[in-house]
Amino acid sequence: MKQIKLPNGVWEYDPSVSLGPPGGFGQVFMGRSAKGEEVAVKKLHISSAATGNRELVISAELAGRDLAHVIPFYDSGIDAGTSEYFVVMAKAERSLQQLIDSGAVSENDAVDVLMDIAHGLYEVGDIVHRDLKPGNVLYHQDRWKLADFGIARFVENSTSINTLKDCLSPLYAAPEQWRLERATKATDVYAFGCISFALLSGQPPFTSGDLRYRHLHEDPSKIPGSTRMQQVISLCLRKNPNARPSVDSIIRQLEVISGSNTSHGGIASAGAAIAREAAKGEAKLTLKQTEDEARKELAKDAIKSLDFIIRTLIETVERNAPVARNISKRGIELGNGRLTVDILFPLLPKDAFSNSKKNIICGALISVEQNNENYGGRSANLWFGEFSPGEYRWYEISYYSWAYVGASLEPFGVASQSEIEDADLAYSPITHTVQHATTPSPIDGEHTEGFINRWLNRLAQASLNRLQRPNRLPES
Repeated sequence: MKQIKLPNGVWEYDPSVSLGPPGGFGQVFMGRSAKGEEVAVKKLHISSAATGNRELVISAELAGRDLAHVIPFYDSGIDAGTSEYFVVMAKAERSLQQLIDSGAVSENDAVDVLMDIAHGLYEVGDIVHRDLKPGNVLYHQDRWKLADFGIARFVENSTSINTLKDCLSPLYAAPEQWRLERATKATDVYAFGCISFALLSGQPPFTSGDLRYRHLHEDPSKIPGSTRMQQVISLCLRKNPNARPSVDSIIRQLEVISGSNTSHGGIASAGAAIAREAAKGEAKLTLKQTEDEARKELAKDAIKSLDFIIRTLIETVERNAPVARNISKRGIELGNGRLTVDILFPLLPKDAFSNSKKNIICGALISVEQNNENYGGRSANLWFGEFSPGEYRWYEISYYSWAYVGASLEPFGVASQSEIEDADLAYSPITHTVQHATTPSPIDGEHTEGFINRWLNRLAQASLNRLQRPNRLPES
């Protein structure tokens, strides 16, 4: 046993008894406290000579918090005798990597594991892990917990770029890490997507070849799991960090999967239920991008995400209502009803919504029409943009105009560049003839089910020429 002296006390560890394979930042050994209690001691690969004796204080940010999904740690710092860095933490039963090494798990079991991981990321708030991988997810006191918070940032702040690059966990590193850009919470979300993929398939998305190139440019060949789970993984693996979901959104999506019910009452009378079909993942992105190029790539990413949702909606009708007629990639007819989605705004300029200052990247128009001379149907815009500060997602909004009461399509979505100003002014405090007919509602992630239900129900009504004009506008 070797003895080390750290800020909080004296500890021992056995360098001959490893608790797992070496990682990018260090290796964990069996250890014990001065009272003889078993602990895990991680010896970092870097020394004080490389970091200028920078203080390693991992516990400072998390001290005093009630963290149910983070491994407790007891001490960290430079050993007085060797000038090497150590971290002392609670000893866990096993790592998630050991579970994955035994093979893929069922989706129900995977959701339980992923819920623990997501809650760990949520508990620490804005703190970024930077090196989330199965080896840093440990089973302790009947749940999966996150370990090694703070080590990656310490290395990032203390050493050269080359050292940081060498410490990357290549199977789980996000594109921005390969480009040596600043890590954010979205970086952990990408790693979460890789872990989800590995749990369901037995291995992460990319395991061979030029991993840097593949994480930057390639899509996984097939994303495992049910349609809902595929969507979660696909969103997490977006190449552009801004297109990935928040941790809170991930938790809500997993809750939907955990308690999912595949029936859809509104469309059931028209003979359909939710289809479960695989969907493709992510778009290719370039390496270093200018702001305009990044905006273009974000729009491409977003449209692929929307196509996933629309494909699920249309396949529901195709698979479960044989009399339906597919009329386009994004269109379907059922009886007297017709549902279409048109990508009318594949990329909007940054100042498109100059009055309201909304940052909207791209948009589409969704419509349900019927063969009814009294009421032709309704439409809405699907906008992708900054729905809340720092959170980009798809959301639905429709409009009405008090100057055109009784229009054939009402509520309606704007359908041309010349009408963008109407949508912009409807958002702004300026008095205008066009106003919001509905509250802006997210449609992706945990909100996809509600969106699909809403429009399948409208198609079912239109198929029988029974779609009704709203009783009042704006709709409550």
